[in-house]
Amino acid sequence: MRNMNDDHTHVQDFFTARAADWDSRFPDDGPAYAAAVADLGLREGDRVLDAGCGTGRALPPLRAAVGPSGVVLGADLTP
Repeated sequence: MRNMNDDHTHVQDFFTARAADWDSRFPDDGPAYAAAVADLGLREGDRVLDAGCGTGRALPPLRAAVGPSGVVLGADLTP
């Protein structure tokens, strides 16, 4: 039987090592995130969960899409 904690630790180790320079390695992907968020058809006041948000690159366009009455929550296994 697999230990799920071992799986989480493996994922955390893998992505934590890459997160430190992720944003600098992919500095030009902001428009892609904005386009993907636009395709979601979010409206003012919507609630959004970005599961596996990584460094949070999609959070600003998500926040803009749902406006001040909306809620955006980002969750990730890695710090």
